[in-house]
Amino acid sequence: MKKFFYGIAILSVAVLAVNACKKGTPEEPKIQKRITMCGDQWDKYYFTYNTDGTIKDVERNPSNEAGWGGYERIWNFVWVNNVGTAKYTKEGEEQGEWIFTLNDKGYLSTFANEWGDTWGFTYDASGYLTKIVRVDKGNAVKTNCSWSNGDLKKWSRMTDDGEQWKIQSFLNDENVGGIFADACDKADVARWIFELGFCGKPSKHLLDEAVWEGAEDSAVHTYQKDADGFVTKVNKVYGSDDPEVYEYVWETISK
Repeated sequence: MKKFFYGIAILSVAVLAVNACKKGTPEEPKIQKRITMCGDQWDKYYFTYNTDGTIKDVERNPSNEAGWGGYERIWNFVWVNNVGTAKYTKEGEEQGEWIFTLNDKGYLSTFANEWGDTWGFTYDASGYLTKIVRVDKGNAVKTNCSWSNGDLKKWSRMTDDGEQWKIQSFLNDENVGGIFADACDKADVARWIFELGFCGKPSKHLLDEAVWEGAEDSAVHTYQKDADGFVTKVNKVYGSDDPEVYEYVWETISK
């Protein structure tokens, strides 16, 4: 499909923007949609967009707590060229700003939180994420990624014993909406940042099984989809454990 990027209006690639049906799927779907909510039973993230398709607000967990109400956490974005500055509010109190700096393809080159912790991102020529580092810690590697035929076949985390890899297999099902069930979460980059398409192309197919090297049980993924093939629910099961459920809500932006 056509690639849609979270970009800024003056960037010729990024202006087509955003997360329409997400990045990297192989063919143009009949209907284009973008994500308006994703999350599990503990944390749900809600997304609104500017008229040019760039992300405007990210809001986590509706709340009725006295004194602040609204949402538990809020990121309000302002875009200038290829830099998004998100004012971060937690439980009604401003915490500082998160800075999202995009490359010429609309993907993150660096991301910094309110404390100045800064992550750097590297991609291959096709736009697939290959490495995340901590820039503020001497470019210490947080994760490496290995792709084959458009799918993330393995990615790593750094432990006291060295680099450990998660090995992944995929279904034949096309990843129509471009979800990130295989987001490299051990790099300490929030999954919603992946889901909004900031971290390069997603896998072309839906994730089947994933297992850490040396682990006995793999995580098996099954899916529910809407009539257009967009995933609405992911069930992730380790062995005989109850499923971890992750949900998506989409809005149609063109037919």
